Amino acid sequence: MKLLKTHKSLFIAAVLVIFAQWFMLSDQRVENWYTNGVYPYISGLLHFGLGWIPFSVGDLLYCAVIAWAALRLWQFVSSIWVKGFRNWGGKEMLLCHFLRLLTLMAWVWLVFHVLWGFNYYRKSIPDQFGFVVERPSREELVQFTQYILRETNRYALELKSSPLKTKTHVNCSIVNSNLPKSSLFGVIGNYMGYGGYYNPFTGEAQINTHMPAFMLPFIAVHEKAHQLGYAKESEANFMGYLAAMQSKDSCLKYAANLEMFIYANNALRRSDSVAAKNNFKALSPIAIKDLKSYKAFVQQYQGPIDEFTTWFYTKFLRINNQSEGMYSYDLGMVYVIRYINKKPA
Repeated sequence: MKLLKTHKSLFIAAVLVIFAQWFMLSDQRVENWYTNGVYPYISGLLHFGLGWIPFSVGDLLYCAVIAWAALRLWQFVSSIWVKGFRNWGGKEMLLCHFLRLLTLMAWVWLVFHVLWGFNYYRKSIPDQFGFVVERPSREELVQFTQYILRETNRYALELKSSPLKTKTHVNCSIVNSNLPKSSLFGVIGNYMGYGGYYNPFTGEAQINTHMPAFMLPFIAVHEKAHQLGYAKESEANFMGYLAAMQSKDSCLKYAANLEMFIYANNALRRSDSVAAKNNFKALSPIAIKDLKSYKAFVQQYQGPIDEFTTWFYTKFLRINNQSEGMYSYDLGMVYVIRYINKKPA
């Protein structure tokens, strides 16, 4: 009877997965029916139900799932160990467990996409804003880096009276609001190399508050962009930057421009290391100090866990319609270049 129920549930899930795959073939269909159709209601409902809770419900959910999976794995292995493979049920029982696992994975995939994941297949930023994406030339990188350098120094001057040193010094509206939540995993995030993440199952945006303080405002606005339906990392970086520039918060503008400076200057360094070095020297003392602290931070926590996380997340991005992998973050900077060049003066 249980196997019959599993077959029935797997069949229903398979039909829905096939329908979802067909639905995702058209970015216009996703944009109209999902992103601008049902998703705002899904997001609003999740925010209404869980947004008021001061801690991350999603983190507790992840912990519960990990504990449940570990328990089930232990029961599975110990059952075979005690009874022996033949007495346990042999190939038929193994097939039954495999089908249950496949069914569970199919339903989790469906829930993930219904709650948020379809946004990976919406209309691209270039299509929405009407520009062509090409990797910037050296001259374009030089011009853009100089522009971002001036903007970074401009907002750094406004922060002179209260430089960003620790979390308690972050006087930024988005960080201090209830829009993002502090990750419950604490310093573990430093070893795994993430600054923030969005939980599609609970609609919560989390930030790793153990990161250098100057990075937190842009991390927060990046995760908020995910929450609004910009699923791809390139989209979240681009929309996060645009949102920051529309803000009246100098702290956020400084963080966003410094983030873009890091991407642009690193890209420039690959073709002109001298120009990149001179750009770094031209930064304000506050920005130089922040970047030196970030470099020390990365070196402190860099290791095999961070390397595995990078490898795993690269695979995750490519599976979810982001063939660029980790370059997706840099691609957001390219979008900013194309947007600024296209935008009328």
